[in-house]
Amino acid sequence: MHVVYYGNYLTYFEVGRVEYLRQQGTTIAEIDRKLWMPVVEATVRYVRPARLDDLLDVRCWVGERRRASFRFEYEILNDSGERVATGSTLHACQDPATGKLVAMPPWLSSMMPVVKDGGPSWTPRASWTPRASWTPRASWTPRA
Repeated sequence: MHVVYYGNYLTYFEVGRVEYLRQQGTTIAEIDRKLWMPVVEATVRYVRPARLDDLLDVRCWVGERRRASFRFEYEILNDSGERVATGSTLHACQDPATGKLVAMPPWLSSMMPVVKDGGPSWTPRASWTPRASWTPRASWTPRA
């Protein structure tokens, strides 16, 4: 079929999320020392197939923030600008020492502004362009 495996879209979302945080001046490793942010829900809506070797643009922003959780929203476009997929991940805020839910700390909420309906163009967004055939495995080598 020469289309991207459906499970890869969640990986694309994760890479977009990591890049979003990097563009906000932090890393997942830095955050993990103070707060865990496990994914407690994930959704993907497949709009059209991404073809192998397509260039994809992964866009990411915070669409909702509550006391102890927040939601990242995603949009993936192909190199023609057509929407390939949309989705979201809901994250809990968890204390690494106790494993209990905690309120989102001010230092984190300040770097994650909420954007409604995709937001204005100036809103911080992560944009990452993988090859659609990319699979993140340290020792994986495709065979002819």
